[in-house]
Amino acid sequence: MIARKRLKININIEEFFYEINKDDFIRLFNNLFSNAIKYNKTDGNIDIILQNRELIIKDSGIGISKDKIKDIFNRYYRATNQSGGFGLGLNIVNMICKTYNIKIDVQSLENIGSTFTLKL
Repeated sequence: MIARKRLKININIEEFFYEINKDDFIRLFNNLFSNAIKYNKTDGNIDIILQNRELIIKDSGIGISKDKIKDIFNRYYRATNQSGGFGLGLNIVNMICKTYNIKIDVQSLENIGSTFTLKL
């Protein structure tokens, strides 16, 4: 899907250590990254930044309306029916963040994109 949408992936990673189960981190990252791909526009961008103990995944996709942001971490909630899925991904992200006391912040504008910031 990355190639089909002609997405540009920008990566800026600073090395640091954080104690988290490898499988939990993979689930967390995979859900955020796959959403950034799935809900992005053709010729869009995805920024992956890991610095200052923050993981930031920013996309140039369809965004989420302000009235829906409060619900995106609820199980089975889907802000749009544009793509497939069951509405579990962000709920899983939220559960993992709670387990490791990771603060998650979401900034989003419709038709501009979304930024998920995890403060590790």
